[in-house]
Amino acid sequence: MSKIITKFYGQLNYEKAMTIQNSLVNSAKQKGEYYLMILEHPDTISMGVRSKTSEILIGPEKISELKISIHHSDRGGQTTFHSPGQLIAYPIVDLKKINIQPKDYVSKLQLSMIQTLKQFGINAKSQEMPIGIWVKTKKIASIGVRIRQGITSHGIALNVNNDLEKFQHIISCGIKNHIPTSISNETNQIYSTNEVATLFAENFSKTFDLNQ
Repeated sequence: MSKIITKFYGQLNYEKAMTIQNSLVNSAKQKGEYYLMILEHPDTISMGVRSKTSEILIGPEKISELKISIHHSDRGGQTTFHSPGQLIAYPIVDLKKINIQPKDYVSKLQLSMIQTLKQFGINAKSQEMPIGIWVKTKKIASIGVRIRQGITSHGIALNVNNDLEKFQHIISCGIKNHIPTSISNETNQIYSTNEVATLFAENFSKTFDLNQ
């Protein structure tokens, strides 16, 4: 059974997180080590390979005033909003070595989140189109991954206790009239991202049959 190393980074800006992620991807290729990056981002609009500039609903002056950074990413998917209180997890694993197909990888990633949410009494489900994790008609988590030469990068954004009003600045994941929710919103309790991250890391390792 392969081992995955979970790394907690706290809050990182997007550029710094990508630099670390790229370094770990190289380590995965050269050393065969697997990693799970756990972090939060400051207010950030992340644009995936299918994003359109029209999905950003505020102008440059407002973006500057609110101190929001914008980053074009090589991950799949469209536009999303990251902010403190949202759990970001970037798994870096070699799918070839653990014999998992890309589609199954995404399904297992979704299952890891669903199992985590269940531990907070939240009944969530996955969808393929539009992809993500949902509580009835409200979206609680986004997925955007990249797989190159079998190595995964990027990952998931799970709303824990973040300010959901900030999603009004974008058309999230290309969905008009998108209604976000969070663990705190669904439970009426405040949980830290570290609490949720610890459970997610456990569920991820179990789902993928990896040792922590």
